[in-house]
Amino acid sequence: MIKFCRIDHRLLHGQVIFSWTKSESIERIIVIDDLAANDEFKKMSLSLSKPTGVKLNIFSVDTAIQNISKIKKLPEKVMLIFGNTDSTLKFVEVYKDIKEINYGGIPEKEGSKKFSNTIALTDQDIENSKALNNMGIELYMQQIPTTKREELNDKL
Repeated sequence: MIKFCRIDHRLLHGQVIFSWTKSESIERIIVIDDLAANDEFKKMSLSLSKPTGVKLNIFSVDTAIQNISKIKKLPEKVMLIFGNTDSTLKFVEVYKDIKEINYGGIPEKEGSKKFSNTIALTDQDIENSKALNNMGIELYMQQIPTTKREELNDKL
């Protein structure tokens, strides 16, 4: 069961490992990111940083899409982590059961617009986010469970 969905360019890091997995009782993390899935060193680093007792899968977007039927059957509470809005949109267009997406970290780039201290969206990110919003998905910014949740849908 997909319990939590997050976009964060850092993928696995302290906030995800300690805060979100604990607050959401996550038993499996699925990282969906083409760069990570095709980089053996990155995969090893992510495997070493995962919380003890939590299972980890690292898939490219296409592999994740091919495995949707398996993902839907997983008995664990699952967290999906995407590295960017492109991957998120591509996956969610096929896996239509996502109701909320947490925006955790998208760094500033040339031409991006800041939406919070840790969220800066390019024109493409904004278009992707609008497409997610139009699918009825609630988009929100929140770094850790104890900080204020800010809705993103109305700001796009």
